[in-house]
Amino acid sequence: MKNTIKKLVSMCIVGSMCISALCGCGGAKTASIQEVQVWSHDSHSKVAMNQIIDEFNESKGKELGVKLVYTIREGDIQQAAEMGYASNQGPDFISQIGIEKHRTSGDIYAIDDLKGGKEWIEETYEPGTYDRAEFKGNDGKVYRLPFGAITFGLVYNKDMFKKYGIVDENGEPTPPKTYEEMREYAKRMTNPEEGDYGIILPMKWSSFPSTDIIQLMYSSTGMGHFNCLKGEYDYSGLKPILEMYCGMIEDNSVFPGGESLDNDMARAYFAERNIGMKLAGSYDVGVFNSQFKAKCDWGVAPYPVADENTRYKQYMVVGGGYAVSKKAVEKFGDEVCLEILKFLYGDALNKRLYEEGMGLPYNPEIVEGSKLAEGLTGWKEFAEMVSISTSGYDGAPVEITGQKNSAKVITEDVLTGNVSIDDAIADLNTRYNEGMKKYFENNTDKTLDSYIKTEWDISLD
Repeated sequence: MKNTIKKLVSMCIVGSMCISALCGCGGAKTASIQEVQVWSHDSHSKVAMNQIIDEFNESKGKELGVKLVYTIREGDIQQAAEMGYASNQGPDFISQIGIEKHRTSGDIYAIDDLKGGKEWIEETYEPGTYDRAEFKGNDGKVYRLPFGAITFGLVYNKDMFKKYGIVDENGEPTPPKTYEEMREYAKRMTNPEEGDYGIILPMKWSSFPSTDIIQLMYSSTGMGHFNCLKGEYDYSGLKPILEMYCGMIEDNSVFPGGESLDNDMARAYFAERNIGMKLAGSYDVGVFNSQFKAKCDWGVAPYPVADENTRYKQYMVVGGGYAVSKKAVEKFGDEVCLEILKFLYGDALNKRLYEEGMGLPYNPEIVEGSKLAEGLTGWKEFAEMVSISTSGYDGAPVEITGQKNSAKVITEDVLTGNVSIDDAIADLNTRYNEGMKKYFENNTDKTLDSYIKTEWDISLD
């Protein structure tokens, strides 16, 4: 009986050792790799990002014991995030999110609350570069950081400039430097009999008033429509810009039917037809190189200004990178989450996207010495504009519910000729300053002082 019991005990020990060995050989390693859900709204860089993510997973990811699962969320990523977090199925890292809503609901975690997070931010970013509502919550903590940039400028048809003699002594096209020149050149290149038009305006595009009109104020006046030195709204810098646009419409230099053109259609027409000029963003490089491949030789120039002898930095969009969820910090820990953030915000990733024409860094020093992929017409020029651009500042909030905003005043009143430029500007100044006063009267916990930038100066030498 004793021998039988000894044999049974031996068999159990051996069996346990075998199970342990098997777990150590294969199962444990696989089980220790945790999946990290990363959501992005940026579909145009999907192929490049998938490759970069795969490389991370095979190297640093294995060291950390994680595998990033990269997902492009088509449609409204904000809505998808709300539904996901409500059902405890939200992403661990997300590229675009409303900070205040998800901060107060406890969905996302402050980066400077991560162990080592505050030190990493201070080592990596210049003070003030993340002092905006897109990056910080009302609690003063950082939830996202600057990553990519979108620059803007004028794309122009070099073939048409040559055709109409808008060239220098060497026969090279000379894009307009001022609003006056832009109107003049548009008129010179317009010849309906040959189907030639000086410019195309996507007036149906919801972003047209802000992207193609209002943000031009920066490079001409050094300010946006909110004067951050005085703490008041001032639309007077729009006058020469609106005079240019109304003048081109009056001259019939604009491609017909702009009121019904969205930006995609306008870009397709610029690529296909004889159109001299169009305002564009760095995201249009991919459009004109592949999506709507341009049939003309085209170039990129900075925005024109009111006075070529007085130029300021022009506006650019600085987009925030990824936010980390509270669930991810609880699941993976501070150290792992911070290492993933360092990868997602890293110079190496930013440089790789730039070299493949998929993204511009907010800081041009990151890509110094980079070699661009072939066939990226316009990319270098848009990239160089980072150094002469600014991300601007937050304007003070206003309460103008039930009234026309500046975009509608421009498109519905001014460009249609229903309201004079001077009257529209006076109305906007009154409307927005009264709306700002009303906001602060109704929100006594907020102050105008936080929107005043006494050191603001974006003049260019």
